[in-house]
Amino acid sequence: MRRWRQPVLFLLLVAALVAGLAAGCAPKRAEQTIQVAPAQPLPAADGRAGSVTSSAYGGGESPSIAADAVSVTERMIIQTVDMVIVVENTDAALDFIRKWVADEKGFIAESRRWLSNEQPYAQVTFRVPAGALDRTLDALHQMALRIESENRRGEDVTEEYVDLDARLRNLEATEKELLALMTEVRENRGKAEDILAIYREVTNVRAQIESLKGRQQYLERMTAMATVNVEIRPKEAPRTVVTKAKWNPLVTLTKALRGFVEVLQVLADIAIYLLIFSPIVIVPAVVLWLIIRWAKRRQARKKG
Repeated sequence: MRRWRQPVLFLLLVAALVAGLAAGCAPKRAEQTIQVAPAQPLPAADGRAGSVTSSAYGGGESPSIAADAVSVTERMIIQTVDMVIVVENTDAALDFIRKWVADEKGFIAESRRWLSNEQPYAQVTFRVPAGALDRTLDALHQMALRIESENRRGEDVTEEYVDLDARLRNLEATEKELLALMTEVRENRGKAEDILAIYREVTNVRAQIESLKGRQQYLERMTAMATVNVEIRPKEAPRTVVTKAKWNPLVTLTKALRGFVEVLQVLADIAIYLLIFSPIVIVPAVVLWLIIRWAKRRQARKKG
């Protein structure tokens, strides 16, 4: 009996010790009393440590969990390409781009065409699925005579999307708890102001949820489709040699007569101006001349 009694007691002691450690590590559930405050703004449910919403309803994620989600989630990149290409025929290039975009299930966002020095230019902005971007660029390279410039850039929005997802789950959990609380208050025939306060909080949370969902949908659309801005320039056309027209004496005579008439018109205009302004100019001039003449005669008499 003593031989097997000691091992059994030892196992019981180990089991009790393990149970005590497990009980000490397990989170203690404290009784929570939810008080309704009128029109109190909810704390930001961003899933970070110390968030009141996260600790109250358990819907948030710690930064380490969010970082792990970013590492395992497929990267979400908003891709944009700016190009300037030179083509043989601008209109033919526009038709090629429109047909290609339609075949790739994309769409034309903006398109315009204009003339400069009698040469057609164009600018088109289109969006194609992100998976079709590389072959679309290859098609443009093959279609163009040369590529003047090309700039490809990407904006990584993965972390923003993961953060939005965590905040969204947090807010949805908050909304669920608030709705349950409002139902409980109604069943217990609580005060009307308490019900209205909870309803305001539910409305506020719902507005935040809709805003986050809208931002998520925008990021999904922007990452699913790549944007390409293409400026199309035509190949420089050879300049035509302008030959001088043949000499025609009648044309020269006509130009000379026209010039002579214009000179006569100018002289006539001057004469008309002098005639109109003569009282102002001639009268003072005559008076001055008479005074000078009288002075000379008087001086001559004194000498004689």
